[in-house]
Amino acid sequence: MDFRSVRWRKALPLCLALVALQACLPARAAAPKTYIVQMAASEMPSSFDFHHEWYASTVKTVSSVQLEGDAGDPYSRIVYNYGTAFHGFAAKLDEDEAERMAEADGVVTVLPETVLRLHTTRSPDFLGISPEISNSIWSAGLADHDVVVGVLDTGIWPESPSFSDKGLGPVPAKWKGLCQTGRGFTIANCNRKIIGARIFYNGYEASSGPINETAELKSPRDQDGHGTHTAATAAGAPVPDASLFGYASGVARGMAPRARVAAYKVCWAGGCFSSDILAAVDRAVADGVDVLSISLGGGSSPYFRDSLAIASFGAMQMGVFVACSGGNAGPDPISLTNL
Repeated sequence: MDFRSVRWRKALPLCLALVALQACLPARAAAPKTYIVQMAASEMPSSFDFHHEWYASTVKTVSSVQLEGDAGDPYSRIVYNYGTAFHGFAAKLDEDEAERMAEADGVVTVLPETVLRLHTTRSPDFLGISPEISNSIWSAGLADHDVVVGVLDTGIWPESPSFSDKGLGPVPAKWKGLCQTGRGFTIANCNRKIIGARIFYNGYEASSGPINETAELKSPRDQDGHGTHTAATAAGAPVPDASLFGYASGVARGMAPRARVAAYKVCWAGGCFSSDILAAVDRAVADGVDVLSISLGGGSSPYFRDSLAIASFGAMQMGVFVACSGGNAGPDPISLTNL
């Protein structure tokens, strides 16, 4: 007798029952993801006093499951509220909720979270505005202009001589920003050159889990070097006798060496998440930056599907000039980003 076939015949009814049960069970809902929701601010119902109340009510309306306690609190699902360069919020939603959200009153568009990567720039050479070129737009007026440049990147290394505040006057009275402290970064790391430093990580942690604080500094300090590089490229003070291990000695300087720097750290070990970038743009405009420098990018999208493009337009309406990198993927055709 084949005992294996006997065991199989005995087990078959149980297997069929399990298959039938599985077919009857509802499909498991996909795990919630972060979505950015653009709202028409002017369409807020009169029953709400504040936009964030309206946003929370909208989240509650589209929720798939009405849960009890903190899990059922719509505010707990909101990652960010935006209200300066961009009107809306970022929230954790499943796919069905995101589809219902797109049909809700007052919603302009619903965009999935995207991850941007670091870019590096050679802007002065590319634009042909080297100081040696006479009659160029690189003039004393540009070099000495006392503007505030907000840099969205990996943070800043304040000890770099590019961020010396020697010869700079008081911080502009219009400035509303602050220096956020954390491991490896204190109030003393800000000066009249670095006048602001903030970090944004809610979107990153919502998608990737808590930042490993033993390996990564949850503060404005730059562990990567990219943010320090881009900040110095835009607004680094002149540094004489700079060289690469003794070669190519000369003066290193930024494009506007007397400009102030406000560092907004939006990039972490796992990338730069669009909800954090959007929050930084919104905050930087409210802080009072004159220029936003963003050397980050991903794939290209139509303007109305690109949260950074929408926020850049909002910043422009508030009088802020936004400069984004064109990408690192050239020289192939159709390789530009941040179009």
